Amino acid sequence: MQYPIRGTTSMDEQLRFFADNGYLVLQDALTDEEVSAANDAIEADRTAYPERWEPGPVASGHLAVGCDAPELLHRTEALDRFVQHPSIVPLVDSILGPGAKLSGLTYLIRESCLVQPPGDLDDGEPLGLTRVWHREDSGNIEGAEMNEFFAPALQAIIYLDDVDEETHCFSIIPESAETKRQLPKSKAGSNGWGAEGCLRIDDSEDGYLDPKRPKWVDAFGQELTRRSGGVNIHSPAGSAVVLNNSSWHCGTIRHTQRRRRTLHVRYRQPEPVASRHGLKSPWESVAQFTAALPSRLGMGKV
Repeated sequence: MQYPIRGTTSMDEQLRFFADNGYLVLQDALTDEEVSAANDAIEADRTAYPERWEPGPVASGHLAVGCDAPELLHRTEALDRFVQHPSIVPLVDSILGPGAKLSGLTYLIRESCLVQPPGDLDDGEPLGLTRVWHREDSGNIEGAEMNEFFAPALQAIIYLDDVDEETHCFSIIPESAETKRQLPKSKAGSNGWGAEGCLRIDDSEDGYLDPKRPKWVDAFGQELTRRSGGVNIHSPAGSAVVLNNSSWHCGTIRHTQRRRRTLHVRYRQPEPVASRHGLKSPWESVAQFTAALPSRLGMGKV
């Protein structure tokens, strides 16, 4: 599949692709200098504050470590530019509309992993170790009806390393705004952060399920749901994947000697205030989150 690339397609074409697929890839969203500056700043922060970069419990068998805003932005100003990056903000404004705000920022490092692939390969991935497909916030769509793209929140995943078939990568199942509108919805059945009591897409049991082989066992012995139709996003450092947060997506973890670094920047409208979609614990609202940001950022408004 070809990805729309900034400079080769117009904004209207990019927005049409996003409406039809729920994501968009922008190559060269960042300059080489911006990529280096972000990575250098994080290495400096890890050296200065190693206790802030201790990995949490290894849920899926491979090692990943990250750090979130607001705390991270209080320790370094080097990531300020990415809060309202000129390559990304016009899309955010066009999709979510005026008034959208920053609702999260995470720098994530997926370390190398030399575990051997399982005998049962998922989607024919020769180096694939695991994939945990999910809709963010359990498919929360509160506020999605406020825009024509049916997007409750956006996430920009900025690649800070070259990503190809031999590295970890981001994967997504293309899905149109109209499909999301037609899928079954529910307010029951989920008590996860950002989903409890909220309207959400209710297809966790059968969404894009492989009908012939619905289950597989990954390289770490976990039985997982096998879903079909995914697209692996391979793109150079400096690329940005802008996605509808309620689309099915995952990290494809591979047998690799290379680490992959990414910056995840999330946006949403402040309304509905009671919904925690697009936010991480402990933030109960966009207002709480933005009030905790450094004042130099101007409250995270797009």
